[in-house]
Amino acid sequence: MSEIKKRTIQRKKLSDVVFEQLIGLIEEENLQPGDQMPAERELMESFGVGRPVVREAMQRLAGMGMITIQHGERAKVGRVDMHSMIGQIDLAARHLLSSSAKNVDHLRQAREFFETGLVKIAAQNATPADVVRLETALAKMHKYRETDEFIPADMEFHAEIARISGNPIYVAISHAILEWMADYREDMLRFKGRELTLKEHEIILGFIKANDPAGAEKAMHHHLVERGEE
Repeated sequence: MSEIKKRTIQRKKLSDVVFEQLIGLIEEENLQPGDQMPAERELMESFGVGRPVVREAMQRLAGMGMITIQHGERAKVGRVDMHSMIGQIDLAARHLLSSSAKNVDHLRQAREFFETGLVKIAAQNATPADVVRLETALAKMHKYRETDEFIPADMEFHAEIARISGNPIYVAISHAILEWMADYREDMLRFKGRELTLKEHEIILGFIKANDPAGAEKAMHHHLVERGEE
């Protein structure tokens, strides 16, 4: 029989144990967004630990968006969804993008891959109501073509394409990518021209209305890559 190697057992920090217990408490008590967490002293007595341990665990929960902490008030359960989860990395993502042009290139590539896939789904699944929302977003782009509201309207059009998927993860990721690209869009749109941007959106919408996934994918690729719209 071969000799068993000695392994070091990693002991968890007390705050890690309390952190896991707090997540269990939220789930077991079915606490909803806005519900109050137990008082700090109550948690100290319940877990048999000191205030620093409880506070470290609570801060970790707050950093994940699972609770909100305000001075002088009891912590409350936060609203956790895909948008709030991605929001936790928002500042770090913006810092990375501003620090390296290569990271912006990577984001462009990710967006092109992601949105060409989304528009295929949209062309397959779009309902008449979905088409109306896309037409409304496109009408806003026409209305605001000479104003600063053009960019938000453009983003709304792409966000509606993501929403047609019915997948909240896709919607949240699409929202994040569009927000991260926002600082770089205006210069590229000036170079490209808003009239051409509008025309390409009309073509994409036409393929979605025709339930033509291949055509929609090709049009989106042309829109994002071949003419450099970001």
